[in-house]
Amino acid sequence: MKDKNLDYSSIIGLVLILFVLIIFTYFNKNHINTNKHNKFKKLDLNYQEFSITDQRKKNHFFLLENDVLKLKISSLGGGIHDVLLKKYKAYDPLLSYHAKNLYLIKNSNFLYKLSFLNQKGLNIDTNTLYFQPVLLERNKISGIRTLTMRAKNPYGKGFLDYIYTIGEKNQYDIGFSIRTKNFSFFRKKGLISYLNLEHKILSLEKDRDWENSYTQVCYSVSSNNEKSNYSDSVKYLSEKKTEDKNIYGVKWIAHKQQFFSFIFIPEKILKNVFVQSENLSSGFFLKKIQLKTFINPVKNEDISFRFYFGPLDLKVLKKYQNGFENIIPFGWFFLKWINKYFFLIVFQFLEKTNLNYGVIIILMTIVVKLILYPITYKQYKLSAIMKSIRPEIEKLNHKYRKDVFKKQRAIMELYHNVGINPMSGCISTLFQIPIFYSLFKFFPTLINLRGKSFLWVEDLTSYDSIFKLPFFIPFYGNHVSLLTLLYSLALLVYTKLSNNGRKNVSKNGNDSSIPDMNFLLYLMPIVMLLFINSYASALSLYYFTSNIINIVFFFFIKEFMLDEKKILIKIQEKKEIKRNYWNNIIKKITNKRDKNSISE
Repeated sequence: MKDKNLDYSSIIGLVLILFVLIIFTYFNKNHINTNKHNKFKKLDLNYQEFSITDQRKKNHFFLLENDVLKLKISSLGGGIHDVLLKKYKAYDPLLSYHAKNLYLIKNSNFLYKLSFLNQKGLNIDTNTLYFQPVLLERNKISGIRTLTMRAKNPYGKGFLDYIYTIGEKNQYDIGFSIRTKNFSFFRKKGLISYLNLEHKILSLEKDRDWENSYTQVCYSVSSNNEKSNYSDSVKYLSEKKTEDKNIYGVKWIAHKQQFFSFIFIPEKILKNVFVQSENLSSGFFLKKIQLKTFINPVKNEDISFRFYFGPLDLKVLKKYQNGFENIIPFGWFFLKWINKYFFLIVFQFLEKTNLNYGVIIILMTIVVKLILYPITYKQYKLSAIMKSIRPEIEKLNHKYRKDVFKKQRAIMELYHNVGINPMSGCISTLFQIPIFYSLFKFFPTLINLRGKSFLWVEDLTSYDSIFKLPFFIPFYGNHVSLLTLLYSLALLVYTKLSNNGRKNVSKNGNDSSIPDMNFLLYLMPIVMLLFINSYASALSLYYFTSNIINIVFFFFIKEFMLDEKKILIKIQEKKEIKRNYWNNIIKKITNKRDKNSISE
C-alpha cells in the first residue's frame, strides 16, 4: 500500500467521535412505550367505597409562603393545589422566552390521599374529606410557619389532621405530617391503610421532547453498609418508556425534570413502595408518576414526610446532605466528575464576573483551550513532522511496494529514527473525547444558564432558531440554528486548513481498492450540523468558539513556533547521527576482528 499522507490519528479520532455521537443520540432518543396494563399489582385493594362529599360545600384555599415558595392548600382533600416558585419563570411560547409564572404544581396535578379500609368494608379516602384550618402560627425564633388542616371522622368520633410547615427564608422543602386524634376508625381490627400519590409533571421549557428526555424517577434505597455513599445508592426508572417497580427500603423518591424536581422524603425508611412512571406523548404533561405504599398509623402519633419543590441547583441540594445532588444529570462515571469538578468550577469562577452568560461561555472556552494547549501543540508538531518526512515515506512505499511487512517495518524504523510516536496523536484525541462528550451533558442541565440570552439567542439551554421549517428532517429537526451553522462552518475551515495538501492514496492506481479517507474528515462538519442542531445553544457557542481558537492556534504555531525547514534539518541530523552511530559500531566490530586475526 502506498500511503502518502494518511493521518491515522485524525481518522481514528473522527471514527471514535462519530461512534460516541451515534450511541449518545440513540440513548437520548425519546421512545414512547405505552403500557396498557397500567395497574397496581401488589398493592391493589378491592373495596366498597362510600362517597361522603357534601356537594353544597365549596372548596376554599389557604396560603403558605416564604421567600421562594408560595403554596395553596385546598380544603377539599387537604392537599396542595398549587406550588409557585417565586424566583423562576416558565417558558411562554407566545413571547418566545421565559415569562410565565412557574408552577411546579397547578390545579391539583399533584394528588395524594390516605385510604383506610377495615374488615367491614368501610373505606375512608381523604381526598373526599373537607378540611378546615384550625391553627395558623409562626415560631418567632425559627420563623417556621405551621398550618393545621382538620377533617372530621365520617364514621364516628375523632379528627384527622394534616399539618404543613414551611421555613421562613430560602427553603424549598416543606414538612407534611398526618396526625389522628380520638380517631375511632383505628380501633377496628384488620385495618389496612396506604398512601397513594399521583403526579402529572408539567412541561416548563421550550422543547417538550428534549425536556421529557430528562424527566424521570430517581430514588435512594437504604444500605446495610454504613460507609456506602449516597451516589452509590441512587437509582433510576427509565426516562424513555413506561415502567413500574416495587422498591424496598426507600429513603427518598424524586420526580426529576430538566431543571426542577419534586422529592418525597419520608421521616422513616419505607419498607415497600410501588412506583409507576408513564410517558405522555402530548398535552401539557410530560409524565404521570404514581406512588403507593402501606403505612401503619399509630393512635396519637404523627406520620411525617418532607416535600421538596425546587430547582436542580447543586448548592441548594447539597445543603440537605441526603445525596439529592446526584439526581442532576451531569453524566455517568468519570463524565460526572469532569462536569462537577472541572467545568462547573471554571463556570462558577467566571460567573463571579457578572458578565453576560454568553461571554462567560466564551471565556470558559478560552480557559479550557489554554489548559489543553500542550496537547494541541504536540498534535500540531506531530503533524508538521509527519509532513516533513512524507518524501521519505513515499520512497519506502515505492521501494517495498510488493512487501507490506517490510514496508511497515521500514516506516516504523523511520519513525524511531526521527524520534516520534505516531500513536501519540491518537492518544491525544482519546484524551479529549471525554471532554467533548461531557459537555453534551453539562450545558443542557445547568440551571444557571436557563432562560439566559445572548445576542439573538433567547435561552442558552435550548436551541436557537432563526427560521422554522415547514417539515421535519430526521436528526436535524424542523428549525435552523444559526450557532450550529457557524460552528459547522468554523469546523469545515479548520479541517481544510489542518488537512491542506494531504492525500491519502497514491495516484498510480496500485491501491485503488483502498478508499479515499479524506472525505471522512470533511464529513464531520455535516455530521455535527445534523447532531447538535437541537442541542443547547450554549454547546454550539462553546464549539464555535473552540474552533475559532483552533484556527488561531494553527496560524500562531505554524508561523511562530514551528519551522518546517528546521524540523527537516533536525530530522536529517538525527538520521546522520543514527547512520554514524551504526557506522562506528561496524568499524569497531571490523577493527576488533582484524586485531584478532593479526594476533593469531
